[in-house]
Amino acid sequence: MAFARNRLIRPLKLALGTCFVGGGVYIHDSRTEAHLISRNIRTFYNGIALAVDYKLNFKPGDLDGTKIEALHERVANRIFDVFEKNGGLYIKMGQVIGTQAAILPIAYQRRARRLFDSAPPIPFDVVERVFREEFDGKYPSDVFMEFEMTPVAAASIAQVHKATLKNGDVVAVKIQKPAIQKQMDWDLRAFRILLQLYERLFELPLTWSSDYIEEHMRMEADFEIEARNAIKAWEHLKNEQALKDKVYIPKVYKEYSSKRVLVCEWVDGVQLTDREKMAKLGLDYKKAMEISVETFASQIFRSGFVHGDPHPGNCLVRQHPKKKKQVQMVLVDHGLYIQESEKFRLEYCKLWESLFMLDMKTMTRICKDWGIHDPNMFASITLQRPFSPNKAVHVQNIDVKDMYELQNEMKERIKHFLRDQALFPRELIFVSRNMNIVRANNKTVGSPVNRINIMARWAVRGISDKGTWLSWRSFVFESTLFIMSLSFWLLRFKDIMSQYLFHAKTRGLEDVLDETMKEEIYRRFGIKIDESLFEG
Repeated sequence: MAFARNRLIRPLKLALGTCFVGGGVYIHDSRTEAHLISRNIRTFYNGIALAVDYKLNFKPGDLDGTKIEALHERVANRIFDVFEKNGGLYIKMGQVIGTQAAILPIAYQRRARRLFDSAPPIPFDVVERVFREEFDGKYPSDVFMEFEMTPVAAASIAQVHKATLKNGDVVAVKIQKPAIQKQMDWDLRAFRILLQLYERLFELPLTWSSDYIEEHMRMEADFEIEARNAIKAWEHLKNEQALKDKVYIPKVYKEYSSKRVLVCEWVDGVQLTDREKMAKLGLDYKKAMEISVETFASQIFRSGFVHGDPHPGNCLVRQHPKKKKQVQMVLVDHGLYIQESEKFRLEYCKLWESLFMLDMKTMTRICKDWGIHDPNMFASITLQRPFSPNKAVHVQNIDVKDMYELQNEMKERIKHFLRDQALFPRELIFVSRNMNIVRANNKTVGSPVNRINIMARWAVRGISDKGTWLSWRSFVFESTLFIMSLSFWLLRFKDIMSQYLFHAKTRGLEDVLDETMKEEIYRRFGIKIDESLFEG
């Protein structure tokens, strides 16, 4: 009897001891800023749960469209709840997914949009602590004549305060949230493990880009790198004659900056897509959008040093301080940049040129060199519109019973598309992100500029400074652009007349391209695209 009792007591003591120690560790973790243990438990529990849910329930048999959508809704809520609760880099990772969500089910697209508002500020006493740690115990009041305690903006890894230096210069002070550095290694390790798990479970190429993405996420959390990015980007833009006086990057005060604090010149401006405020200030939103597209096209095709997050809050519009009748765009937040290799930059320029020349031989050769085995699919992704070397795509209706087969077909096509992952240029990850956000910005204000034509011209300019305006190839290229420009202006004329005569809602070029892409994705893969996805 005593022996049996001892056999029961030992495991009971072990269980109680484990619970006591585990509970103590969890309570301690909950009182720290980083919450490392609770965040990782939440990540792995939900990561495994959603993988099991998909593996068990996404299969042929008694499946209809409603059940598939319910599964996507359930899993999307689970994964984005983790992003929101964990905060920090998880919000940044979720936002990356959100801007590249064109092939994801509608439930993911809706939740991704909500994530852009999930960045609560840190209290001012924490701001002071970070500042003192970076500047040998000095308080903000020791460096600044004035420092506003309430942040003017809060993002996933930092927040911005307005301040005045003792020499009278008004500046923006970017303060990193203190938990970010502690959380980063754990978060990125968890991200990598989950990618490896999903790659095995779903047989999809997911980990090929993880090193590149991780490298740039680490760089984004180093404000000394951001300061260098801003200076380097400005060196190119101020010497780009086509953009002279049209774009500006605020001055960086390196002597007041560190790895976790960045001080820049304060510039007042209106967000690029805020037409109402621009109208009140007498600013031409069409010209501002044109400058925006030209700026990022110049970076992609000329300097190769590309801003990775050109959303409207990072593209401010103001009246030129010296030329009062001229609009100027102010580019801010330079944490996420990529430097293209010269080989990639030239090949990408030639790829764009070949798309407009319908030069399938050149396009196929470049795609093959990049390990891409589906040139037409890649052309559609690049132009952000359906591409066919021969004719326009006919849109057919889809039976919901075919959705499982279509989505499995998409998986196989993606596997084929990235069959040679080692050859795929990693620069395309963030170049595509840049282009997608720029397209969404243009659409938000009614597509006032012909974005695709502008980018095509910059692509050709990126091949040769001298140009080839006397060549037959250049003549064909310009003729293609002229025809596309006619289509653009005919569409705008039709919209104006419809609005004037029938009070109909206008549809810009980006709207038409988005609708065509949505229909094509649904026709090919059975995936419905949410309207809001194409709004950025």
